[in-house]
Amino acid sequence: MLLQATGLGRRFGGVVALEDYRLALGEGERFALIGPNGAGKTTAFNCLSGVLRPSSGRIRFLGRDVTGWPAHRMARLGLARTFQHARPFAELSVLENVMAGLHARAGAGLAATLLGLPAFRRAERRIREEALAILELVGLADEAGRRAGDLPYGRQRLVEVARALATAPRLLLLDEPAAGMNPAETDQLQRMLDRLHRRTGVTLMIVEHDMRLVMNLCSRIQVLDRGRIIAEGPPEAVQNDPEVIRAYLGQRRRHAAVG
Repeated sequence: MLLQATGLGRRFGGVVALEDYRLALGEGERFALIGPNGAGKTTAFNCLSGVLRPSSGRIRFLGRDVTGWPAHRMARLGLARTFQHARPFAELSVLENVMAGLHARAGAGLAATLLGLPAFRRAERRIREEALAILELVGLADEAGRRAGDLPYGRQRLVEVARALATAPRLLLLDEPAAGMNPAETDQLQRMLDRLHRRTGVTLMIVEHDMRLVMNLCSRIQVLDRGRIIAEGPPEAVQNDPEVIRAYLGQRRRHAAVG
């Protein structure tokens, strides 16, 4: 099992944001976490990725108990994530954004960098080539030289995905990756994630409100409402679950997801 969470909870004062959350995520899965606003989805993401320390419960990743580990330690172990709002390094180019992620994983070392040694120059060439390959994979190769902050918002979100991929994750958590995208961009995002999964085998876990994207991309879906799991299963079962329809999808949203 790649990632396991048992009895996970998070309180903010007297407010229970997440209660008795469980997850068993296998290698290579495409998994979605959905639910209404305030259901606890991002809280679950933040606990799993080390942004928040859970108030209760345990987390295991790659067989290790990582409960309470900070985000940078989780990233080094192979868990990368994006956030609800795009956070590229706006003043850097698209290519430099991805190279920054690669430097964190495969830089030449401080001494070689400061002295400009051959090891540094070789590492820079290798990092640049790998960054360009990642940009090709996510569909941003033609915009490698553009300032990241000048891209449309939907493309900035792809920069974040590319930068996360630069850390060579085993598990990639995507928090509302289609936010701010129009339908055509969302379709491109789905095709890109399909391609990414086929080529790299990376496990995907997404929080997303676009039900068409979720139903087409993911093989298993978990639904939260008021901090608790109310359903879990394949897309067909979840979209027909009466409790899910009542709490979140509604008849109109359900038909949109199926269409």
